[in-house]
Amino acid sequence: MTMSTKRIAVGAATVLALVAATLLFHRECAFGGGMPGWYRECTCKGIERLDYDRTAADGPRRTTCIGLVTARTCYMYQAGPTVPCESLPHR
Repeated sequence: MTMSTKRIAVGAATVLALVAATLLFHRECAFGGGMPGWYRECTCKGIERLDYDRTAADGPRRTTCIGLVTARTCYMYQAGPTVPCESLPHR
C-alpha cells in the first residue's frame, strides 16, 4: 500500500467510526410539554443538549442525549401525573 492509500483507509475508518458512534449514542431525551400536551424526560449518562425550548405557550421542549439513556419518565402533561410511556405517541 502506498502512503496515500493508507491515509484514505484511515480517513474512511475514522468517518465510519464516528457515524457508528453517533447512531449508537445519540438519542432523543426530553420531548413534549406544549400547552396541554404530554411530556417525556429521561436520565442521561453523558451530555444532555437542549435542542429547543418553547414551553411558554407555543410549543414543546426537546433535548437530546449524547451517551446512554438509563431511564425514561412520562407525564400526562409537563407537571402532571406520571403515565406509562407505552401509552404516549411514539417519536
